[in-house]
Amino acid sequence: MVPTIRGGAARAVLVSSLTLSGCVTMGRLSQREAILYARSNVCGANASDSVCVVRSVAPTDHGYVVVIDRRPPAGQDRLSVEVRGGMFADPHIRVTPVDTAARRP
Repeated sequence: MVPTIRGGAARAVLVSSLTLSGCVTMGRLSQREAILYARSNVCGANASDSVCVVRSVAPTDHGYVVVIDRRPPAGQDRLSVEVRGGMFADPHIRVTPVDTAARRP
């Protein structure tokens, strides 16, 4: 009877760990959601594709980094937007300007 108890305990641990990992995965933003949050926060909710151009998207440990080029009227610059959070936590946005000028010594 001892092997049955151990087998049941092992199954319970397996099921609970899978449930927890499923909740953690469900709580993260998708790449599409990260792009939507980044665009709406730096260019405005109704910005067109020609005004707010997504240059790249890179996953990080806690979300995504979205690089956006803004054109007038939204701006005239390139921004790196870190999007963190998800379903269980409000998305957190951190915007950093990216220097696109060529550096010369």
